[in-house]
Amino acid sequence: MKKELFILPFDHRSSFVKDVLKIEGKPNIKQKEIISHLKETVFLGFLDYAKNKKSFGILIDEEYGTDIIKHAKKEKVILCISTEKSGKQEFEFEYGSKFKEHIKKFNPDFVKILVRYDLAQNNRRQLSRFKKLNEFCKENNYKILFELLVKDHTKTDKIIEEIKTAIQPDIWKVEGDNDWKKIIKVINKGSQIIMLGRGEDMKMVEKWIRNAKPFKEIIGFAIGRTIFLNPIKDYYDKKIDRKEAIKQISNNFKHFVVLWRKN
Repeated sequence: MKKELFILPFDHRSSFVKDVLKIEGKPNIKQKEIISHLKETVFLGFLDYAKNKKSFGILIDEEYGTDIIKHAKKEKVILCISTEKSGKQEFEFEYGSKFKEHIKKFNPDFVKILVRYDLAQNNRRQLSRFKKLNEFCKENNYKILFELLVKDHTKTDKIIEEIKTAIQPDIWKVEGDNDWKKIIKVINKGSQIIMLGRGEDMKMVEKWIRNAKPFKEIIGFAIGRTIFLNPIKDYYDKKIDRKEAIKQISNNFKHFVVLWRKN
């Protein structure tokens, strides 16, 4: 049986504010507390299914998830922490020049970088930042999880070739509607791939899983909003209670894992 990696990402920040709380601009202190509570609910849904299971992890942000990070480390789940500023078109470190201290503070299993990349733009500044992160992670034995979002999927392989001149991820987190054969040919040696869900509906993500599973280089997925967004919205809107939200998140996560393993 090949290696597996199943991640529940809920490091969303700006999209959490807009999609769940439905507010524009920066949240106030009370709203931030609500977001942290909702993220804890997502984590409890994760634990309801994945507790004490190998190959399962979360992707969380420091801003709203510090207590969750501490809890996750106690539970010994695979921990991935985001490093980028949320909602930016060009990659910037969330904590600027202090990014190293913030990574070391939590010692995650994976350091995650989300990047929107376009070959038509001048990417020199982004590539320079990738190189800084790569050097730090390799020197300190942190694995790199690289999430790549592109507008034109016919160019994903060319984009990867350019990116890997500056950074050598351990795991590429790539959108599910890509040409996997082309991508597998160009990823850096020794790296693997997980498929991301991009907030699509259940049927579309199921289709992507069936397409991705046959490739040995693709070892799992990172599906977030498709799993947690509707239950969290319903809980926030008081349509369901917290217990029901946790159970729905757990069941949605289980659904995709079972589908992956039976294909």
